[in-house]
Amino acid sequence: MRKVVKLEGIPLTEGHSGLFLEVENGTVKRGFYYALVPVRGFETLLVGKDATVAPVLTSRICGLCQVTHSIAAARAVEAACNIEVPPKAELLRELLGLAVRVYNNLLHQIVVSEDLFPQKDEQLAFIRQVQRIRKVAGELLESIGGEIIHSPNVKVGGVAEAIEPRLQEKLLKTVEATLPLLRDSLESFKEGLNSLWKREGLPEELGKHSLPFFATDRFYGKPVDFNRFQFKMPQELLPGELKRRATNLFPFPNGRAVETGPRARKVLFEGYKPKGGVKELHLLRALENLEAFKRIEEILSEHSFNRELLNRTAPSSDGERLGIGVHEAPRGTNIHAVKVDKSGKIIYYKIVVPTEINFSAIAEALKGAPAKAAEFIVRAYDPCIVCAAH
Repeated sequence: MRKVVKLEGIPLTEGHSGLFLEVENGTVKRGFYYALVPVRGFETLLVGKDATVAPVLTSRICGLCQVTHSIAAARAVEAACNIEVPPKAELLRELLGLAVRVYNNLLHQIVVSEDLFPQKDEQLAFIRQVQRIRKVAGELLESIGGEIIHSPNVKVGGVAEAIEPRLQEKLLKTVEATLPLLRDSLESFKEGLNSLWKREGLPEELGKHSLPFFATDRFYGKPVDFNRFQFKMPQELLPGELKRRATNLFPFPNGRAVETGPRARKVLFEGYKPKGGVKELHLLRALENLEAFKRIEEILSEHSFNRELLNRTAPSSDGERLGIGVHEAPRGTNIHAVKVDKSGKIIYYKIVVPTEINFSAIAEALKGAPAKAAEFIVRAYDPCIVCAAH
């Protein structure tokens, strides 16, 4: 028996989204996941603005992915205007990006904890454990970025504030003391995930696909050739009324559907051999939290940041040079592209976020899966729908 299932408002995800499934005998033959959040027009809003405001305005795209947009925006303007950034500032940006990676990834664990821990007391104990770690990530964001949300210290040219040695030492000790707690929470998450799979009778390779992977760096981000991206409208890919309802674009790096995010970084930069499936994706995202904190510990222990960290050169370019700023966000590769004129005004802006890229990966992962498990597949990618419909 063949039927069509449409769900709009997927629970335990960030932002209003829809799921379209063609199901035959309980198995998904074709599936699409898409955004339903209204487009706010950030790319158009930025045109005509002074280039220095790009990190400020783009951080408002989302309250979760704020720092990653600030970093990518600043790097894009710097690339367009040949502004050299102090190396120590780049290290602090990397640290902020890793802190927001942990902050976001652990929030995702809280969101899906309803799936993992059916007993309310177990769920609350896990959430309390995770929140203690998120508090430390928040301290890093606030102390170095200036605020937990919409960090004002990320500027075109670097980072606005130096760090006093006493504060740096305090942050380092806090990070070191948190690592054992992070290891414990990782084990708790693994146990909950294994219990979910057993309880629901889910196949170990649920959501497996054969797509290639896309990432630029393990921790921070490296430039990409933006000319190798292709974009398709919902009208080109989606069936029926979804052509008019979906609010996201579909980017294709090198003209292909790909997966970006934790597994992509593991495969491309650590030689990891993927087994496939969304359970593995959950586990690799959780492992990134521990790796991120170890990298933060390394940065804080090996460098000092008590001197000028900002190149105050005013942005200016020829209006033709395309500046690309890349940051490896929690969910994958986040890309900003900008052109700046001689007066320092933005004349072109384009943003490609990880969830946009992963819409195609989710569609591929749904094929052949039990229809009853479709939402588990979607949630494993931790989609940020607000970012995807910027």
